[in-house]
Amino acid sequence: MKDAASAEDAWENDRLGYEEIGSAFTNLVKSIDTEKVISIEAGFGRGKTFFRKAWAKQLKSAGEVVVEVDVQQSDHSGDPVITLLGALVDALPKGEKGRGRKALDSAKKVGAIGARALTRAMLKSGADEVFEAITDSAIDQLEDFDALDGVIKNVGSEMSKVAGHLIASQMAAERVRKTELPEQLGALRAALIGGAENKRVVVIIDELDRCHPEYAITFLEATKLIFGQSGFVFCLMMNADYLESLARHRFGVAKEDEKYLDKFVDIRLKLDPKPEVFKTAVYELACDLPLKIPFGENEAFSVERAAELASILAVECKLSMRKTKRILLKVEVALRCYADRPLDAPLLVFMAFRDECPEIVNEDFLPRSFLTPEEGRGHSQRDDNDAALFGDEARRDQKKTTLINENAPELLTLPKDRYYNAEVRNYKPWALAFVALAPHYIPSHRKVLDGVASMLVSQD
Repeated sequence: MKDAASAEDAWENDRLGYEEIGSAFTNLVKSIDTEKVISIEAGFGRGKTFFRKAWAKQLKSAGEVVVEVDVQQSDHSGDPVITLLGALVDALPKGEKGRGRKALDSAKKVGAIGARALTRAMLKSGADEVFEAITDSAIDQLEDFDALDGVIKNVGSEMSKVAGHLIASQMAAERVRKTELPEQLGALRAALIGGAENKRVVVIIDELDRCHPEYAITFLEATKLIFGQSGFVFCLMMNADYLESLARHRFGVAKEDEKYLDKFVDIRLKLDPKPEVFKTAVYELACDLPLKIPFGENEAFSVERAAELASILAVECKLSMRKTKRILLKVEVALRCYADRPLDAPLLVFMAFRDECPEIVNEDFLPRSFLTPEEGRGHSQRDDNDAALFGDEARRDQKKTTLINENAPELLTLPKDRYYNAEVRNYKPWALAFVALAPHYIPSHRKVLDGVASMLVSQD
């Protein structure tokens, strides 16, 4: 019962319906009986970190041994292998820390990642053949670092002493990787699982796509040998498109249908909420907008209508939750900063989303947004074209009133102070919108939103 309660608590703030996805992924992990690398892929702002934290709790509740690694916190801190092993050591029970330190010592012997490439660059022509001649069996025969001198002394007089020692260093690193490091990883795994029912360690790696580009690639390259260790299931939370673009920049364009991540990943999974679930999440989020003085008493000006519009536009624009939150934050701050005046919350939502997606967000989503000053001037002038189009004055009045009633009847029932000089002049229904409201309706809300945008620090 306790485990079930813990799993339920893990998803307490789940707005995106990720609990169901987490349960499916947990079943997948529990079915694995060998080493595996799984990627869980989503774009920026899609809730990967929330999913990672909640899913880790669910896995633990299911009896799995879980180690979480936030790579961003270790960005530029040194060898990625040591970063990964350090996380495993930190997860050990207190009495097992000493055993874990041996694994770290083995990792530190490996030396700088990329020494092999540096050596190649320093050697003269024929260096590739030299490297190919140093076989795995030769490395296996090395007992200690000093013995390497005997391996390289007959390589040739044309090779510099520095280059020779670089080869020796690389060979020593390879020996540690092949023997000591796997042995220590096995010991680490045994200490981590202890008396657990499940005999695997699930390592969840997050924020890889938020590191410095060079470090992100280096991390993957450096840890690919560790990924193959028996008894470990590695789960990489990532923005795959971003990492693929980094790889193309670093290594060039791959062959057709060849993906860089395929070198590391056995199973690729997608973390993507269903549109209806995402829509509901945005609606619930936007219902908290702090509207103090609605622009009108009609439901069309309510927070609920603003929330409904936000949920529709977020889906139509294919925005992430993070981007949606930023847009709604702009509206929220506007409503707070200008709480002393009546505001049209749905209009602010409409304008904020249109600023982000101008090619998608049009007047169809909020018909009353057509009431610009230009629209007002066009319908308030009575010229020859107007007369030819509408005929006599009574018919013109009727046509213009119908136009308002069809697009935005809520604009005809506003409190008097929303209209310009409404107490002095006896406006006809259409004139209330086109003459008394249009000149300031859109501009005043535009000014509010732009004022807030100038105050907020850009996060793009």
